[in-house]
Amino acid sequence: MPGIDLEDIMVGISVCRNQELANVFYRLHLIEAYGTGMGKIMRAYEGMEEKPSIETTKNAFKIILPNINAKYETGKTLVPKAESIKDSVTEPEKSLGNNEERVLEYARSHGSVTRNDVIELLEVSTSTASRVLRKMVRSNMLKQNGKARNTNYTVIK
Repeated sequence: MPGIDLEDIMVGISVCRNQELANVFYRLHLIEAYGTGMGKIMRAYEGMEEKPSIETTKNAFKIILPNINAKYETGKTLVPKAESIKDSVTEPEKSLGNNEERVLEYARSHGSVTRNDVIELLEVSTSTASRVLRKMVRSNMLKQNGKARNTNYTVIK
């Protein structure tokens, strides 16, 4: 196996140790194209104080991911972020937060919305976008269609 270099990792060069297993995972849609993960990880930490650190050796690398949610945790309860959504939606259309209104408007005008659409629309993290969408599904504002990467959400009329 050739030596692993930090620059190679960051540009997406991937050295697969078990090609057959990787192909099975790829066909099952459990992994994406080889070498795409590092870019996604680094983009997820854009604008954060703490960044992932990568240690490389001749045959391996280790990435240490800082817990960006740690500063919001106090014991087992989470302190809500400014971008979090209200938990008490009893009448969905009347007590919507700004985030939900924007997501609903987008879904109406485009026919559906994806998690990536919500990330761009609200300028939030992947986990926040997922949280907004889950809450809207639980509140019967949106219907989830599909699973994993093929998931989209449509407005419930």
